Amino acid sequence: MANWAFLVLYPDPLVLVQSIHTLQHPAIDAAAVRTVAATLPNDPNAIRDAVLRRIMPYAYDWQVNGVPWYFPTTAQAMRWGRGDCESQAVVLAGILKAKGIPFRLEMSFDHIWVEYPGKRPNPLENAGVAFARQQHGRFVFHWPANFDLWNEARAQTATYWTPMPFSRKILLFGGWMALLGLNALLALATRLSLGDAAAALKPPAPLVARPVVRAR
Repeated sequence: MANWAFLVLYPDPLVLVQSIHTLQHPAIDAAAVRTVAATLPNDPNAIRDAVLRRIMPYAYDWQVNGVPWYFPTTAQAMRWGRGDCESQAVVLAGILKAKGIPFRLEMSFDHIWVEYPGKRPNPLENAGVAFARQQHGRFVFHWPANFDLWNEARAQTATYWTPMPFSRKILLFGGWMALLGLNALLALATRLSLGDAAAALKPPAPLVARPVVRAR
């Protein structure tokens, strides 16, 4: 069941492997955004607004990459021209890096953003919901101070399940039903085979001699 779900979600497992590697070592490439950075002001809040509204409009990973989750490099995000919070974060970080503005990446369970001097906190981007913070090029993890299981479940559903293509949902559930049916048939065949084998091994009933009745 789990193997089938993984195959439906990531037909090419290398996509997930590459995403995990990029997450572990975020590739913030200033050269990939240097031309764009030159057209923007030096105010990091204004840069953020430009990235979110114009340079990297939001799109789910299902829409861009055909998978539920993908962590791109700065160059990949710029090539695609749209993406979710990971794409927006690496592009914003790349522009800040090109301009020499200090920054760091932070993550909650359902979002990633860029912290920089003068950053305005909001409900999605604040120290209370963060569970990972970039230090020396790697993420350091800790349990968030503010965690709401119900809100987290809704956010995960909205991010990964709701935008999932209907055809992939049908493929996922269809495969599960087929596997359940196959397992049931195999279990039935096994029981029947064991029953036949037990019957074959059962010793025959002993013969009982009947008394001979003589005619008078």
